[in-house]
Amino acid sequence: MQRIGLVGSGFMATTHATSYQQIADAEVVAVASFGDDRSSFAKAHAPHADLYDDAKTMMDEADVTAVDICTPTPTHRPLVVAAAERGLDAFCEKPLSRTAEGTDAIVDAVNDAGITFMTGHVVRYFPEYVEARRRINAGEIGSLGTVRTERFSAPPRYASNSWFSDKEQSGGVLLDMAIHDFDYLRWLVGEVDHVFARTAEWDDGHLNQHSSVVLRFADGTVGHVEASWGYPEGTPFTTSYEFAGDEGMLEFDSRDESAVRVSGGAEGTNAPTSPLVKSPYTTELEHFIECAETGHDPDITPDDARQAVRIALAAIESSERGEPVSPTEVGA
Repeated sequence: MQRIGLVGSGFMATTHATSYQQIADAEVVAVASFGDDRSSFAKAHAPHADLYDDAKTMMDEADVTAVDICTPTPTHRPLVVAAAERGLDAFCEKPLSRTAEGTDAIVDAVNDAGITFMTGHVVRYFPEYVEARRRINAGEIGSLGTVRTERFSAPPRYASNSWFSDKEQSGGVLLDMAIHDFDYLRWLVGEVDHVFARTAEWDDGHLNQHSSVVLRFADGTVGHVEASWGYPEGTPFTTSYEFAGDEGMLEFDSRDESAVRVSGGAEGTNAPTSPLVKSPYTTELEHFIECAETGHDPDITPDDARQAVRIALAAIESSERGEPVSPTEVGA
């Protein structure tokens, strides 16, 4: 049984607390948050948890075996390092850090400590994305030539101090949201040689951004990632993809009721997903708990999380410089 110390009391902490209620081998026994809502949060989502207003105090005093960090990006480094120094397994929401240097420090800390560590790149657990990778790896659309993803929403407004709107804290849409697709596409295709990005930006009291990124992969595959925090408030969050090979194509659009569409080759079909499928956040955390229990390495390694940050930072730098940037240049 893993005894979880949950750090945070916002949107993602709520999502994770709800997921832990579905996992037999885990229980949230402590909650640390500097927010005024920690008592109401714990009452609703972890009624038996001890409450703390300082995460490091919780790590020292509470009977926890692992910590789950669901706090703003700038806090990730000190919290993960603190967990590693105490020998506590740790799960941390993405992105690992706002900077390459901070990301490297986290990876070094968890590797040196030998703890079980995993980052929340949850798109790898969404059934439509799992299905696409399965079909591509099975050769159903032949050799990949181009991959395209979209991820659109209004600017995030649920943070208590609007930290998302501060690019120095959040990194904007490329580091906070497009990083999901950067991680997934690297998992699907392989290493990224360089990226070229353009970003439109405007301010209406919140940070609005719309970014388009071209990725050139080491094997020659070309990727297109479009990400937006520029839609009107109340617009549903949407995602889509198109993966084209020399024998067919896979398509998905969250606005379409038909799940994954397969075309070309010997078939032209829809591949529905079960309405009974569990939350990808639950699946993700189940995997983390299983690894903490068994000592196995998580599917998402510390270096995977680091490379996703580097791709995102390269896209930010490319957008600012107006020229292609290699992820290997970031922080060099």
